[in-house]
Amino acid sequence: MNTKITAASTNARYLSSDTDMLLAEEAYQNFEETLLDKINRVRTDYPGYHDYIYNIADIGHDPYVLISILSAVKPGFKLSDPEIKNMFHIMEQPRHQYTLTITKVVAPSYQADYGDKSIDDVPPMYLDLQISLKNYDLFCTVDSILTHDQLAAYAGYMRSRGGRPDLFPQDKYPHATLPEPLMPFHVPATIRQAFPVLKRELEIAEPLVGYPYVWGGGDIETSFDCSGFIDYVMDQMGYHFRNSINGKQWRLPVAGSRINGQFYDGIYEKCILIDCSEAQPGDLVFFTGSFEAGYRKHNLTHVGFYMGDDVFLGCNSSTGISFQPYSKIDKRGRTWQQKLVCYGKLPPLK
Repeated sequence: MNTKITAASTNARYLSSDTDMLLAEEAYQNFEETLLDKINRVRTDYPGYHDYIYNIADIGHDPYVLISILSAVKPGFKLSDPEIKNMFHIMEQPRHQYTLTITKVVAPSYQADYGDKSIDDVPPMYLDLQISLKNYDLFCTVDSILTHDQLAAYAGYMRSRGGRPDLFPQDKYPHATLPEPLMPFHVPATIRQAFPVLKRELEIAEPLVGYPYVWGGGDIETSFDCSGFIDYVMDQMGYHFRNSINGKQWRLPVAGSRINGQFYDGIYEKCILIDCSEAQPGDLVFFTGSFEAGYRKHNLTHVGFYMGDDVFLGCNSSTGISFQPYSKIDKRGRTWQQKLVCYGKLPPLK
């Protein structure tokens, strides 16, 4: 009898042959090459414009994410399977990983003469062509393209990399990632007893250490993203924070933002803000700089539970649910200490 693969699985294995998995990776790389070719042909395909303005994100993806997605859709997949063909079609649509837009705008030097005309009425020689490619990153698409059970299987495959850490060597696949070793950290019993909120947080959260980061994940089967993990622990503690948007209940993001003119709270807005000098184990700690989030208060992008001694417990894309020292350096050479914004204390439970 097959055991259901979830985020709790530690030994989930890819069932496809190496040939089929490498063919799938090659097929997605071919899709990326067609995007690059289309960008390179813009001046030929759209001749005669005043200027060509490029804003092109890097092209690339983690092949383990791709193979985990496909394995979650159909274990032991082949590229010719209808379900796999359909998933490729979905992933290749704009607003999933990549969005390429080519936009005509009146060149600044001709605004006075043509700024009030319809773009279709302005000759190309007076127009700039703006070419933009956004890369949302493949791992950020999973919650929108997979069912709940598929997302759970994806989490299990990503936790173990399908038992194939040798499949995509970094010298050939530079975007391939393997799980980073977890930092050993123990909160002494005396600290747990001295801070009851921390004690309760750890009772819920510590059994989840090692679970992988899953964009949009919000339960123990699918695992979690950073706010989903904090929300889950708070919910188990008795903090049932939700936003009601268009009649549907949504868990809170890291920080609030305005949607269609209405402001909706995030975890940040539910906290009692405190000075950094007053932070205690069990408080929430907020960071910025993981991605661009100017629509949020203080551009907040990450949150965790403060452990004391410049360590926090959170869920991040490189190590999943783990203890993180403030001194840890990210891919851009920045530490958590440099990205730290503020602390917040959970309100008393009613």
